[in-house]
Amino acid sequence: TWPSVEEVSEYRRQVRDRIDALITSGKFELTLPLQFKDSACNDNNAFWWIVTMGCEHERIHLETASVHVRELPKKYVKEEMSAFWKKCPKQSNTAPENELVGVDGGSVVLGRPKDSPIYGWDCDYSEGDVVKVNPFKASKFLVSNAEYYHFMKEGGYKERKYWDEEGWSWVQFRKPEHPYFWVRDEASEWGYKLRLQTEEIDIPWNWPAEVNHLEATAFLKFKSEKLNKLVRLPTESEWLLLRDRFVREDQNEWKKAPGNVNLEHFASSCPVDMFAQGPLYDIVGNVWQHTANPMYPYSGYRVQPYYDDFSLPTFDGRHMSMKGGAWISTGNEASRDARFAFRRHFYQFIGIRYIEPMSDDEVDREPFKAVNVGLDPEVEATTHFAFAKSVCGVPNVNTQMAEIALSAFRTHASADVASSAQRALDLYCGAGRITFELTSTFNEVVGSDFTSRKLMPAFAMKERGDTSYVARTLPVDGAPTERTMVEAKSYPWAATYERATFFQADPSNMHAHMTNFDLIVAFNVLENTHSPHLVPAHLLSRLNVGGILVVGSSFVWGEVCNVDVAHSPLYAPDADHLQVLRDLLVADGAAEEVSTDVSSVVAAFPDSLSTGSVRNIKVTAFKKLK
Repeated sequence: TWPSVEEVSEYRRQVRDRIDALITSGKFELTLPLQFKDSACNDNNAFWWIVTMGCEHERIHLETASVHVRELPKKYVKEEMSAFWKKCPKQSNTAPENELVGVDGGSVVLGRPKDSPIYGWDCDYSEGDVVKVNPFKASKFLVSNAEYYHFMKEGGYKERKYWDEEGWSWVQFRKPEHPYFWVRDEASEWGYKLRLQTEEIDIPWNWPAEVNHLEATAFLKFKSEKLNKLVRLPTESEWLLLRDRFVREDQNEWKKAPGNVNLEHFASSCPVDMFAQGPLYDIVGNVWQHTANPMYPYSGYRVQPYYDDFSLPTFDGRHMSMKGGAWISTGNEASRDARFAFRRHFYQFIGIRYIEPMSDDEVDREPFKAVNVGLDPEVEATTHFAFAKSVCGVPNVNTQMAEIALSAFRTHASADVASSAQRALDLYCGAGRITFELTSTFNEVVGSDFTSRKLMPAFAMKERGDTSYVARTLPVDGAPTERTMVEAKSYPWAATYERATFFQADPSNMHAHMTNFDLIVAFNVLENTHSPHLVPAHLLSRLNVGGILVVGSSFVWGEVCNVDVAHSPLYAPDADHLQVLRDLLVADGAAEEVSTDVSSVVAAFPDSLSTGSVRNIKVTAFKKLK
């Protein structure tokens, strides 16, 4: 049951009071400037970095929430709130004719320096690489609704030739006829209205067209055909050149925002010819701008440990970078070096500026597809642990655990559960080896981990049928440095791996939809959970009656574990861990212990290709009785 609004509000008040108390307590000394390079070096810096990160993330929530409000059916929003969402009053039935403006080449510095006093997300920072940008021509304006309408009018959504493979698949699935925020209305003069946050207005033809990346790419194929020359989206570097040359000041230096950004002008888009920035308009603000390149890590990229999956999952070649900010982008979002990315089908307040390169240089996205490989030693080790035939000479324990779990399920699950084998859950799944092994038996297998960062290899395998890692990112031990490719076709689950689904979750407080499982495998979970004693009963509550819970643990508590003996006898130095586990699950008759083929297995957890910690994993299984 969902909590009431009042309960949620009270919880929020308690959290806010707690944070306010910590901020004003004087416990954490604030030393300025607070910089990314020192953000995790001590408790004081860590605290203030997290507070700042929370503030900046709320800015992202503000923008995201505004998109969701605009997506809601009108019956769920109050039109009187339009007084809050003050739209730009300048709307026209005509739009300025776009043109291409020559831009001299030059050099740009990528990213934010790591000693910058301005907050940034980990993907914003670089080693200060300088990139040469060739001359090009840029559209004077963002593409207006009127300019985009020509694409619609000539059947652009029905012409396969304008769409790449991903785009055409999306068209076949969604069957779009116009941009997402347009509303068909035969009673209006032009047949369309534009949905804003709380109201619909006649299409303002001089406002920017808001489209996803797939639509933007198709439109520019159409535009190139009409102009009889190549026009395309700008790269990040080309956009940076425009910003450095014609906007110059950054967000923290503005006396007044130079465009429709930072919520300083309107709570909507505005005409594309309203804010001049040099010879162009809207280099920053109004709507975000699609770029031609996928999101990628700058040189020297380092994961920020307090939000370790903010950027890494986007370095997959499928998330496209966007720049410039929209009318509602504030703080970091409105700064030069802000870098955000979405999948190509995703909608945001985002539009199109196009460029004509001086040479026919299409941007090749292929090199970006594995740029996250080798960036994160922990993820590389997780992938190696999952898919290597052996670790430190010890056979892969994941396949052993999967075999033990399946054997226990086939032998001890109730007949109706065993015959259907609908759903299984693999906790602390990392790169997903056990998850994929279980797909050969179950119709659906959910893999779950604490952080989506560790799930990246699993997502790659699920989506592409392969994943890879680079051994050199493990601590140096003279091992090979080549990239290792792992392909689903090499495993017995080649025909079933798409049955896997992955979610980030806390095993002691899982999402409501993570329930009704016939088999749950909890390998290496207890020793990596904040409150291990709460996990077994919680897992049992998500298991179907007659289903099997398999637990494999070394009972060597990790740093995250709150192992106060006052909480549970499980943490006593001389505890009989398996007996305590039995007491937690069997005592009230909710479950019974059933035998497994083995009582323990040996597991090697890698530090490198040839070194790691070897532990004895005790294995037991329980059948849910009620």
